[in-house]
Amino acid sequence: MTSLATRRKVATLVFGLVAFLAASAPPTALPAGPRSMDPATVLPLDKIPPQHRDAVVEVIREHTMHRKGSADTFPCHSKVYLSLLNEPAITLALWQDLAASPVKLKQMDPNRYQGTDGAGATATWEYLVRSPRLHVLLSDLDYVSPRGNARLSGRILLVVHSGYYKEANGDPWISHEVEVFVKVDSKGWKALAKTVRPLLDKVLEDQVQEAGWFVSLMGRMVENYPTWACSVVVKQDQIDPLKRKSFQEVVLQSRRPNATTGRPQLADNAAGEPTRRR
Repeated sequence: MTSLATRRKVATLVFGLVAFLAASAPPTALPAGPRSMDPATVLPLDKIPPQHRDAVVEVIREHTMHRKGSADTFPCHSKVYLSLLNEPAITLALWQDLAASPVKLKQMDPNRYQGTDGAGATATWEYLVRSPRLHVLLSDLDYVSPRGNARLSGRILLVVHSGYYKEANGDPWISHEVEVFVKVDSKGWKALAKTVRPLLDKVLEDQVQEAGWFVSLMGRMVENYPTWACSVVVKQDQIDPLKRKSFQEVVLQSRRPNATTGRPQLADNAAGEPTRRR
C-alpha cells in the first residue's frame, strides 16, 4: 500500500518533473564514481536530434546516478496512456484536482517545459523523442535549499520504453520501463558521497519505480472516471484548446462500459498501488 503523501511526492517526478528527484537530498551528498556505459545500449542515438546528441551521450557516460525501474504492466488504453505521457500539463491538472501540490508548470514551446516544485527546485526539460514506444526527456535542474546555503545544478535524462498488447478478451494493456540518468555538474559534491551512497541509491530506485506506478494510477483513474477527467481538463485555460479537445475525444472514445460518472477519491493510506503484472 502506498500512502497519499508518497503519491504527492511522486507527482513531482513524472513526465519531466522527474528532474526534481535529485533535490530530495543535499547537493553535497550525491554518490560518486560514474560507471562506464555505452549510450547505444540505452537508446537508439539516431532518434535523438543532432543538436542534443552530445549532451545525451555525456549524461549517460558520465552519470552520477543511474536507476532503471522494473517493468510495469497495467490495464490502460494506448491513446489514454500516450495522452498522459505526452501532455504533462494535463496530467498535472488531473493530479492537482485530487491532491494539493505546489508544483507549477509552464510550457515554453511545443517540446519544452519549465516547472518548479515549491521547495527550491526548478527544472527545464525538453522532449527529445516522443513516439509510441520511446520517450526521451533531457532536463536542466537547479536547486537551492530553503536556507540558501546549498545549491545544486545538474542534468537528468529520462528514458521510457513502452509496449502494448491485448488480453484474450480484447482489453488493452501497457508495459513500460522507466530509466533515469543523473549527472551533477556542481562542484564540491563528492565530500560525503561514500557515506550516503547506499541511502541515495535506494531513494532513487524507489522514486523511479514509483514514477512508473504513478503513470498506471493516473491512466486507470482517467478510464474509470472519464466524466471527471474531461471536466477537469476543459477548465484548464492555460492548456491549448486543441489539446484539451483532443484529450476529451480520446477519453470518450476509450470509455469503459463500467466507467462511473463520479469523481475519484484518495485517502491518505488508501490510495493503493496500481494493478500490475510482472
